[in-house]
Amino acid sequence: MKLSIIKRDSRVKDFDMERIHIAIKKAYEEVHGNDFVFKEHWSDLEINIEKTIIELGKEELFIEEIQDIVVKALNNKDKTVSKAYEDYREKRRIARDTNGDTYKKLDKVLQCSDIMNSNANVDEHSFGGRKFESANVILKRYTLDKVIKPEIARAHIENRLYIHDLDSYATGMHNCSFPDIKKLVNNGFITRNGDVRGANGLSTAFQLVAVIFQIQSQEQFGGTGSCHIDYDLEEQVDISFKKHFSDALFYFEDKELSWKELDSEICVENKEELKKKYPKLTAFALRELDREGMQSAQGLYHNLNTLESRPGSQVPFTSINLGRRTTVAGRMLTRWLMLASIDGIGKHHKTSIFPIAIFQYKKGVNDTEETPNYDLKKLAIESMSKRIYPNWVNCDWSKNVEDLSNPDTAMATMGCRTLVGFDRHGMGYSKVGRGNVTPVTINLVKIGIKHGICLGEREEANLEGFWNELNELLELSATALVDRFKYICSQSAKSAPFMYRNKSMLGGEYDSDTCIYDVMKHGSQAIGYAGIAEMCQALFGKDHGDDKDVHKFALSVVERISRFAEEASERYNLNFGCYAAPIESTCGTIITGNREIKGLRDEFGIIKNVTDREWITNSHHIPVWKNIDVFTKLQLEAPFTKYPTSGCITYVELDSSVVENPKAIEQIIDYAFSLDIPYLAFNFPIDTCLKCGYQGEFNDRCPICHSEEIEQLRRVTGYLTTDYRNFNKAKQAEVKERFKHSTITKL
Repeated sequence: MKLSIIKRDSRVKDFDMERIHIAIKKAYEEVHGNDFVFKEHWSDLEINIEKTIIELGKEELFIEEIQDIVVKALNNKDKTVSKAYEDYREKRRIARDTNGDTYKKLDKVLQCSDIMNSNANVDEHSFGGRKFESANVILKRYTLDKVIKPEIARAHIENRLYIHDLDSYATGMHNCSFPDIKKLVNNGFITRNGDVRGANGLSTAFQLVAVIFQIQSQEQFGGTGSCHIDYDLEEQVDISFKKHFSDALFYFEDKELSWKELDSEICVENKEELKKKYPKLTAFALRELDREGMQSAQGLYHNLNTLESRPGSQVPFTSINLGRRTTVAGRMLTRWLMLASIDGIGKHHKTSIFPIAIFQYKKGVNDTEETPNYDLKKLAIESMSKRIYPNWVNCDWSKNVEDLSNPDTAMATMGCRTLVGFDRHGMGYSKVGRGNVTPVTINLVKIGIKHGICLGEREEANLEGFWNELNELLELSATALVDRFKYICSQSAKSAPFMYRNKSMLGGEYDSDTCIYDVMKHGSQAIGYAGIAEMCQALFGKDHGDDKDVHKFALSVVERISRFAEEASERYNLNFGCYAAPIESTCGTIITGNREIKGLRDEFGIIKNVTDREWITNSHHIPVWKNIDVFTKLQLEAPFTKYPTSGCITYVELDSSVVENPKAIEQIIDYAFSLDIPYLAFNFPIDTCLKCGYQGEFNDRCPICHSEEIEQLRRVTGYLTTDYRNFNKAKQAEVKERFKHSTITKL
């Protein structure tokens, strides 16, 4: 009988009956005290075991299958011995597991001896954080071993292709979303424990937005947001205005009319005419509306920073796009939200971490003094100068086609950078009810090392080898994304009842067998890239900020990824896109490795300007330590930004002196968008004394009260976190090397 046994570590060995003989003999001796009974039974046991194996007709069996066959044979002979054999088998399993890699990882997580800070907003010391990270250890191992294809798992472990949020793969979650906020707020929604009526005014509407974000975030692993909060809540502004006008009638004219009984002319859009016709009533209504609007906006900011409803004491990862609406109600909403951002949260009026506010810059709407929303642009600059938010999205970006009659098609981003581009399944450039399904990221640095000059193995880069390996990884990326898409679509809609029952994501019917596919087909599949700078250094000994030819080559790499995404869209009939990936923890993992990935340093050693730092550079960014002025940085990065239709971000690092110059900030914004950059964000230090509340840039000691209880706020991969010391070690190292571009720029 020729049979191979697959061991637990995947090694293949020849079947050996003698090993079974020894194990069964020990079980008999434990029960009967000697091997007398065993000698009588062994012949029959051996025959039965061999017979069962032959009947299975397999050339390979897993070790667990052999053990099950032995238990069955023992049950037919001596149930007491069978029980002893199973007990021994269980003890061996426990011993194996306890000393195995997974248990060792769990020990480190539970004992807080290996704090990774892979997500800066997860408190890994807390009960929830340890529970969350423990589950991640198990789910990642399970996914690599049992869910994804071996070649994809191998590419992940070998640090060639990064599978994002591996811990969420096996549960079937998708990434991020723009839920239909307007519909949910106005019409209400159903939850597990009951239904919620639609809002009847601003204060309720803002509370419902927080609830919607909270529940939606439980049914996905990424961020959620509104692509136009100033449009979503317009009707609620009008309802509140009418209610306050109705109150004014009662207080000043002793008339009792509900807001629904008011004449149609009584609406917030007619406020200028109403001021002339009913000056006292209108003044009261507008004053009360402004008070309600401010309190409601402040409530949203406080709720979204205190609802620690996600695992690990996380708050929902949220974003709000605003600034485009020129209606009275829409302008009010943007103003209230920007003022709430400026005001801050808590007794010390600290900068809020969420929501990420994103100002929608549009020519003719808010770009110059002659435009209707220019005052809101100035208010947004004031907010950004104090709070880092809002970020800025370019609604004139050449890769987004907007229908001016449809607000849903306006350019918007999900916080850290993710976009949804054109939908080939009928939604076009509409953003509402869509999101990113999943991303993967190609490690360009490793390809560069293998085919470049950095190891001293060649004098010129092997570009043919580079392109061949990149093409191989692109194909593997597409396979990985399609496999995960199918896995997500194989789940039940009951897995995310809020999302599918309430149609916060559009396209599917809750009771349909194809519900999830009908929703997810409208989302994007993102092929990310990381480490353009280090890739160039490995290939040529200089990066894309040093040399025009190297810059041209780097651009051709991103263009190739973008072109492949278009090809994959046609091949698989899905919305593939190129993605300038956010690599918060991955930036360090690629270099030093982690619990499941071997780092580049372990494989290649320390290579100058390639692996000598603790991190790699995000996407196509110019390295953060480069001594370069603002405008040159924007010029160098701008050509790359036309390709990542699934999202990218451009950063400018400033010091506090420039931040206090709003004209200089506006000049940078206008210039960036004149280069067709789609998404812009500013970084500068915000230090807060937790004792007296003073804010500024002072690092370790408060200049007012001299306290050392200092919170040092910095941005990490698109969003803020309470203190940069909560970043992973790689990001902490990167923050310390960030060059302030404004220090050599005359503005």
